[in-house]
Amino acid sequence: MGRMLWYVAGVLALLATAAAAQEAGELLEEVRAKYASIQDAELKFTQTVRFPVSRAEQRTSGTLLMKKTNRYRVETDDMLVVTDGATVWSYSKGNNQVLIDTFRLDERAYSPERILLAAPEDFTPTLLGKEKSGKLELAVLRLVPTDPGFVRVLKLWVNESDELIRKVELTDANDKVTTYEVSDLRLNRGVSDSRFVYAIPEGVEVVDLR
Repeated sequence: MGRMLWYVAGVLALLATAAAAQEAGELLEEVRAKYASIQDAELKFTQTVRFPVSRAEQRTSGTLLMKKTNRYRVETDDMLVVTDGATVWSYSKGNNQVLIDTFRLDERAYSPERILLAAPEDFTPTLLGKEKSGKLELAVLRLVPTDPGFVRVLKLWVNESDELIRKVELTDANDKVTTYEVSDLRLNRGVSDSRFVYAIPEGVEVVDLR
């Protein structure tokens, strides 16, 4: 009788694990479908970086503007990065310098626009549970890359009512943890293409790397 109970308990545990894995996979697919439908977006974000050795923490706020395909504008307290999908302008406010380069799509890069407005491929998801954030209840997904590289673990906090990512935590191969929290998210407002071209102000040093 005891063996039978252990067997039943083991089967139930396996079924629960399989159901949770299926739920996590389905939620991630819903998030991917949602982001595939987005043509343009504008949001505010807060970025926090924690370094494992020094335990130092850096925090900055910024805005992200995006429009398909490969057009984005990221502005923080000290940097502005703009691309129209052909050219990239990177302006450092502290140095009063702009670097100009040819846009190259790097699928391995984990920049703010890719993290906040995309559901990653080639990751195995696990549903960790639910968390409250203000009035929202967010599902927490833990994603592990199928091919280990720069990213060790990626966690997503997803609002299931609209399938949008509200928070991301990225742990890299060096155990540095970068967290992004999203606020004031606006979708499909018909953003003008002119927002993705940088008009260099007079007096700014220009370094052309093309």
